[in-house]
Amino acid sequence: MITLTPEEISQFRSQLADKPQALAALDTIEECEGYLEDAVPLLVMRETARGADKSLNDLLEKCRQFICQEEIREFLESGLIAPIIEPLAVSAGIPLGTATALSILVFKLGARKFCNVPESGA
Repeated sequence: MITLTPEEISQFRSQLADKPQALAALDTIEECEGYLEDAVPLLVMRETARGADKSLNDLLEKCRQFICQEEIREFLESGLIAPIIEPLAVSAGIPLGTATALSILVFKLGARKFCNVPESGA
């Protein structure tokens, strides 16, 4: 399980202070005690008013081509998710809060590692 510590949540809160939907996503992650794999389906349900019709891996796969662009990957590698969550949400057709949680998840996994799988799109 990939988790965010309270300190990491606090750091992301300050980075995303001007994005209410992203802050709501951080609240959900906090509710799930930092467990990102638990928070993502809950976010999808809350933001779309229906159950998650895709698994976490399906959602990540849907985002892979966007995330694995060199510039985006570099943002994630340095822990900057604020500049990419809105373009990710639009690109993948997912709600902003879900895009926030997925961006953080890829940051925690390591963007370079995430993108080194076959068909990285980079």
